[in-house]
Amino acid sequence: MAYKTPSEPSLLYLFEQVGGKCMLILRKVSDSIYTISKYLLVFLVGSMSLVIIAQVFCRTFLGFSIFWSEEYARYCLIWTTFIGASMALKNGELAMFDLFLTKTKKEWQGIYRLILNLLVLIFVIVSIYFGFKQAFSPTALMQVSPALRVPMWAVHLSVPVGFIIMFVYLIHTILETLFVKYKGEA
Repeated sequence: MAYKTPSEPSLLYLFEQVGGKCMLILRKVSDSIYTISKYLLVFLVGSMSLVIIAQVFCRTFLGFSIFWSEEYARYCLIWTTFIGASMALKNGELAMFDLFLTKTKKEWQGIYRLILNLLVLIFVIVSIYFGFKQAFSPTALMQVSPALRVPMWAVHLSVPVGFIIMFVYLIHTILETLFVKYKGEA
């Protein structure tokens, strides 16, 4: 519902103006992160596939092995898992308790989704905390991978990075749900 600019702005008018602009910015940030994640995912899966194919070809036909290929594929797969999970969350493709959602009355489904998203948000915040704690632990900071000589904190960083992306998507989803519900009731 659009409101005309009153001589004295009401709280509802201010909420609509500020909330609308914040939601627009959050949507642009969320969409930008999604686009970057998509390209990163294509690069990771593509390079992992090429390295594995090259490894099989070299071992089968040339008689030698690319010693770092398995480690590279493993680390690409780890990053792909967390970036891909965040993209699946944004698209609503992660497993969910939708059995209750289908059995719930239409007017309660929004509240049910909001509660589920808040519970997932709590899990995401805890995972970010422990992900950073693991990534920057003394062991991870001092350890390097055997073949690639990559610092292990760079591999462990995939967990908090993936969950930070999920955090952005969840905040956007939760605020959009609340904003749309609030505007719908006005």
